[in-house]
Amino acid sequence: MKKNLCIAAIALIALAACKNQPTAAEVALTFQIETYTTLKTEAMQVHDEIMPKMGELMELRGELTANEPEFISKEAYIKEISTAAEYLKASHDAMMSWMQDYSEKFPYGDPTPETKEAMDKKLPLLEQEVKEIKDLKEQTLKAIEMAQELLRK
Repeated sequence: MKKNLCIAAIALIALAACKNQPTAAEVALTFQIETYTTLKTEAMQVHDEIMPKMGELMELRGELTANEPEFISKEAYIKEISTAAEYLKASHDAMMSWMQDYSEKFPYGDPTPETKEAMDKKLPLLEQEVKEIKDLKEQTLKAIEMAQELLRK
């Protein structure tokens, strides 16, 4: 009986020692998948922050072109308004372009890449998209600030 118990114990220890450890490639792929998931979430969070501001961009553009203060020359005001209105429109157009580009590269419901080869193709694209949406957020906020400052004049 002791002999069987010893054999069973040795077998259990051997099984525990032989537990499949992930390879370096598997660990790296897991890290890439986690990074990919985090970046997709980040891109959508930034998108969700600035998307509601698209209406505000167009409203401010309308207000800018409708108002004309009397205390500065018409030419100077038209130049300032024109610049601000163009910046607002450019921010709006850039958001629309970003959304189209993003949805083409990362269609809704598209699964996370599961192989190193697929991840090596998609992850750099996603990193670029996140950078672009962050830059777009900054551009949008600056455009809004510029327009609001002009409207306070």
